Amino acid sequence: MCRGSKICKVLALLAAVAVAAAAAGGSECASSVDALNTATLNCSRRHIDVLPENWPQEILDVPADQHVLITFFNNSLTRVTQLPAAPGARVAVSFKNNTIRDVDDDAFRNMPNLVYLDLSNNAITGEVLRGEIFQGPYQDGVYDSIALETLNLGYNQIHSLDRNLFEYTPNLTRLYLNNNPIEILDHVTILALATATNLEVLDLAYTDIDSIPLDAFRGLERLQQVDLSGNKFLEVPESLSLVGASLEYLNFNNNPIVELNDDSFIGLTNLKELEVGENEYLEEVKRSTFSPLKSLRVLHLCHNRKLSYISHNAFRGLKDAWTLKEVYLDDNNLSELPSDLMPWSKLDTIGMTGNNWLCNCDLANIVIAQGAARKFKTGDIPYCVAPMRWSGAYITNVTLDYCPTFDNTFTPKQKKSFGIRDLKPKHVLWSIFGVAMIVLVGMVIGLLVNTIKAFYKKTFRSQPIHYININDDSSFA
Repeated sequence: MCRGSKICKVLALLAAVAVAAAAAGGSECASSVDALNTATLNCSRRHIDVLPENWPQEILDVPADQHVLITFFNNSLTRVTQLPAAPGARVAVSFKNNTIRDVDDDAFRNMPNLVYLDLSNNAITGEVLRGEIFQGPYQDGVYDSIALETLNLGYNQIHSLDRNLFEYTPNLTRLYLNNNPIEILDHVTILALATATNLEVLDLAYTDIDSIPLDAFRGLERLQQVDLSGNKFLEVPESLSLVGASLEYLNFNNNPIVELNDDSFIGLTNLKELEVGENEYLEEVKRSTFSPLKSLRVLHLCHNRKLSYISHNAFRGLKDAWTLKEVYLDDNNLSELPSDLMPWSKLDTIGMTGNNWLCNCDLANIVIAQGAARKFKTGDIPYCVAPMRWSGAYITNVTLDYCPTFDNTFTPKQKKSFGIRDLKPKHVLWSIFGVAMIVLVGMVIGLLVNTIKAFYKKTFRSQPIHYININDDSSFA
């Protein structure tokens, strides 16, 4: 579902781009109007190497309130020159999959209603990109802004962004920088991002970065979606916490992390969907890993071929205010799961296929007692690998009769107080006998001690010492 009217309109334009790009090639551009009331000028796959100076009359006759899509997908363009004016309330232009190396200043000056621009799959460098490209009409000695909302710069040769790149695009909400050799988010790139204060979507996938400076997202208070997949992160960057109040979606697939822990998602209190998949080195999910994610609704933890351990406290502190509705644990190296990992009965959809499940009591508790069996999608029912007698069986068909039922049958009864009325004759006799034995043993010990003392005095008694006055002894005279 669309989250807002603007995004719906952009999706409609994207759909139209895809349809236009797929159309058969010809010597001239083709124009049409589709069911969405979008006028399309399809110049794709026409071997065009120079942009036209004017649009066909069909485009010029478009009503002012209509949407316009112009696509130059898959041509031989090397340079974007200034485009002629185009009517329409919202205009989208695609230069995807050319060999563009340069863009002229004021290239889009005549298109103040340009909302979508695709420059992906070209040979554009950071030096080519500068704020002057997006200058709008010149009035009263200053350049106006343009309405640009979506800018796709993916699959180019960009290492860095000019700090003033977004000076004339205050409405920019979606920026795609994926598959560029950025490697390091340097100071000027961060300054450039800081000026895009309305940014909602930022794609940094496959840009070879391994860290994000702490202040990189400062000021981006509306950022909702971030894609960091296919990079070199050893841990989830702490800088994401700066946009924790607005961030709703995070893609952290295909990074060389080894573990997730209680520091991984600190501050991401508004995150609703998380993807952590295809991580070749991820082995364990530790205690309190997901505890900060108080709004999480969808968790994709899939295709991590070494992931074999998830702590039973991974969701510590969340179970009383549970928000998760979909959990996907497919294609990992899991064999067991703690039955108290999460309140399984509160989920709507569960994915667990492609693991080496040991069908033990915990798994039976999850699937049968807590009702996980009802949450598997049709055709996505996992099966047992062990023990041998259950190997190959669907886990929904396993019944483990020897597992405890955890009822109150064997709960100890409360002990009652012991009163004098509960005394029996044998109790009295045993009490007298016990006292007598204590007295007898005491007497024997006393006699033994006296005998030892007497023997000691008789045998080892010391002789008295005689003192001599040497003054009276003549032998010393």
